[in-house]
Amino acid sequence: MKIAFENLSKTYGGHTVFENISGEINEGDIIGLIGVNGVGKSTLAKIMAGIETADSGTVKYFPSCARVLYIEQFPVFAPGISVYEVISRMVAAGTRGGKGDAVSVERQVLNSVGFDSKMWGQEAATLSGGEKTKLSLCKAMIADFDFLLLDEPSNHLDIESCDRLEEYVRNLNKPVLIISHDRYLLDSVANKIWELTSKGLRLYQGNYSAYKNQKQIEIRNAEKEYNKQQAKIESLQRTISDRKDWYAGAHKAAGQNDFWRSKAKKHASVLKSKKRELEKLERNKLEKPKKEVSPAFDVINKAVAGDRLPPVLIQARNLEKSFGDRVILNDCSFNIMRGDKIAVIGKNGSGKTTLLKMICKQDSGNFGTIAATPSLKIGYFAQELDDLDDEASILEYVLASGSTVAEARLLLASLLFRGDDVFKKIGNLSMGEKGRVAFARLILSGANMLVLDEPTNHMDIVSREKIEDVLIEFKGAILVVSHDRYFINRVADKIFRIDGGNLTFYDGGYDYYVAKSREDKERSEKGEEYKDIKDKIRRLECELAFISGKLNDAQDEEEKEKLDQAFLKTAKELNACKEKLQV
Repeated sequence: MKIAFENLSKTYGGHTVFENISGEINEGDIIGLIGVNGVGKSTLAKIMAGIETADSGTVKYFPSCARVLYIEQFPVFAPGISVYEVISRMVAAGTRGGKGDAVSVERQVLNSVGFDSKMWGQEAATLSGGEKTKLSLCKAMIADFDFLLLDEPSNHLDIESCDRLEEYVRNLNKPVLIISHDRYLLDSVANKIWELTSKGLRLYQGNYSAYKNQKQIEIRNAEKEYNKQQAKIESLQRTISDRKDWYAGAHKAAGQNDFWRSKAKKHASVLKSKKRELEKLERNKLEKPKKEVSPAFDVINKAVAGDRLPPVLIQARNLEKSFGDRVILNDCSFNIMRGDKIAVIGKNGSGKTTLLKMICKQDSGNFGTIAATPSLKIGYFAQELDDLDDEASILEYVLASGSTVAEARLLLASLLFRGDDVFKKIGNLSMGEKGRVAFARLILSGANMLVLDEPTNHMDIVSREKIEDVLIEFKGAILVVSHDRYFINRVADKIFRIDGGNLTFYDGGYDYYVAKSREDKERSEKGEEYKDIKDKIRRLECELAFISGKLNDAQDEEEKEKLDQAFLKTAKELNACKEKLQV
């Protein structure tokens, strides 16, 4: 099995998308296709699938009857058609299982992607973005194909759905091309990376992390070669200048003296040779590598530097929140400490955004309290980006935060807005660019705690990594909702997981959470006693956090002594429960 394309070029309305690119997908390949937004990744995939045609170049399939399945990035479903009907039509169009077990296939596929029977009758066109993506991916589980092309398959998916997608791709045993900004997905399944840029298509062996290492080596080598060439050009220019001056003086002084005239002539010959060498270098002049603009530490932490915040920033006690019969939070308690970088994860609809809004006083709980230290200033990033001024320029909008022009331009440069880019109208930007602008203003707003709801939505990999770089440098507290596991791994050092109304705390990053969750699952299968102990540990941790907060606020010595005793008693009980789990 093989797809090969050669010298493909494509132009839209006079704009060249890509030109003379070549590549091939072979048996066993799982290729991740990456590149900035708008570079032509989806166009290339559609040409390979036969959905679009190239202006020039060829695409060949081996064997010629090979079937290519393309799963689109933005699935559209006809109005009035239910989720179950969409699947039924897919099965009728050609299921692997045969016609006899069509109903079994339909139910199995729907359950495998997380659609419970309550959703089967829902109109497909009314589904959320993540639900539409899952329904579209069902096609890959049903259809017969030889090559699979997935265009942003993890868009809007929650972490659990991303895990299922990875498992499916790894077990497929067919060539796959995945267009994705999901670096965790590419690390988990890809064995090759294609990078599409304005200069062409480059192949890198290995997953995304291997690609990153190779790119860093390339950048270092490019800088060395550029500096080496620049040094050679400067050396030649000095030599030519010196010889010109010498030749002019020597030739004039030689007069009719044959020896000096011969010597001057020899220098003239060397001068011409050096000029030719310089001209050749100038014709093949290397492009100066673009230097990365590092996040400006002083600018990012201007509001945090010198802050004397207490250890506990936010105390949440016994939170309860419901929408009708649907329980979002059920008796949840937690503390957010100074310097915490916490990622909030959970299924779509589990209540992550609701929790953020409650902390920012934009939503109220049914019961419970949230107390924040008076000196805390929260900066909130909403994924809808509703408060942007489309008529303002990037720089005007960011300066409204109260920063100086120098600070704003320095931060904007580190977020890929350089030079005259800062004068672009916000209304003319893509959603990813708007997100970076809103983020820049938030950083410069004076907030000492950031509450971020999907801050990297709509962004390509380069943009995501710039946001991460800034958040890593930020010394204030961060509470962030994200489905980007690579992002969480880089930024967060603690995890809140919301599931079925319960909030579980993990004192570590995403890899720690994965390992701990796997361990908990294995142990929970051993019996009810384990589950009871885990529930008790969760209750005791909340109780300990509550006592800790009370201790910070206590003024009376007698009260402090009582709280100290309660703290030690609870901590001892908690440690005893944890020891039971180690047995």
